[in-house]
Amino acid sequence: MSQRALRSTILICLLLLVAGPGVAMHAGPPSDDNGDGSGDPTWRVGCTCHSTSENSGTLVKLAGVPAAYEAGQSYPMTLTLEHASNPGGGFFLSTEGSGSFSWDADQIIRPEKDSGEDASATTTTSGITQSDYTSPASWTFTWTAPSSDEGDVAFWVVGNMVNNDGAPNSDDHWNTLSFVVNSPSETSAAADQTTSVISSGDRSLFDQEVDEEALEIERQHALSEVVMHNGIVWFFITLTALLVGAIVQKEILERKYDTGPDHLDRQLAYPEGLQRGMLTLGFGFLGIYLLAGDAATYLWSTAFFCCAWAGYGVYRTILAAKTPPKAKDMM
Repeated sequence: MSQRALRSTILICLLLLVAGPGVAMHAGPPSDDNGDGSGDPTWRVGCTCHSTSENSGTLVKLAGVPAAYEAGQSYPMTLTLEHASNPGGGFFLSTEGSGSFSWDADQIIRPEKDSGEDASATTTTSGITQSDYTSPASWTFTWTAPSSDEGDVAFWVVGNMVNNDGAPNSDDHWNTLSFVVNSPSETSAAADQTTSVISSGDRSLFDQEVDEEALEIERQHALSEVVMHNGIVWFFITLTALLVGAIVQKEILERKYDTGPDHLDRQLAYPEGLQRGMLTLGFGFLGIYLLAGDAATYLWSTAFFCCAWAGYGVYRTILAAKTPPKAKDMM
């Protein structure tokens, strides 16, 4: 491998490593501020990776909240975030394990990342977050109260509205909402099972007039993003299929006409094979890292493709080293 090709490969690896963490949080924040279970819960400290403190410019609004719960009763709720300029975002909601949450499959919701539950699940006893960036920022789900009286239940909500530039920064604004749903022993409250809306943040955004034209523009923008994403994915799938087909055809023709790779002296084959082997391992670990971090599909799939390509290079090096030398190779 030439020095220029090696440098280009290293640069691509570094770019992918830098890009991975920047896009990972769209699929929901970690459960604590350290991201490894050793920090403070995210639903208490907030989205500090975006900005250091909460901002009342984001309205966090939860509808369907009862004054007190009945044991085992289900309560449909709708969480809505609003901001004067930022178009969408995500959330983290926790009851510290009291009761359970469920939602329809079309809602952009998942169990919290560190719960150990599958991201595609539609019910959980852990906290819940968005499963992807959402605009407009609204989610509907059901909270089922504990099956017995567990005392008052605290709700903790963090809502983050971002400027959609793909990176966490101070232009993203988050806010918190916390409250208590009384236990069934609060008989005066339990007798009245009507629900209410609880909110925190900029009241000027509350019940604001709906701009149908703006909503349609936002819908068209979201649709164009989906079309662009699917187009890119299918482009690279097609390109990969063509490359793999060409390689398979080449291998078949080489075997048919006995025109394999030229002989490569083992003194040259060993370092070349080692370089390509290291690239194979490097891209393989990078792909696993990006996939585990919920990075964008095009990032981890590109890493795995480069891993396979480098692995094929190792195979070709071994094949060349085993090819018997010809007269021109010994001159």
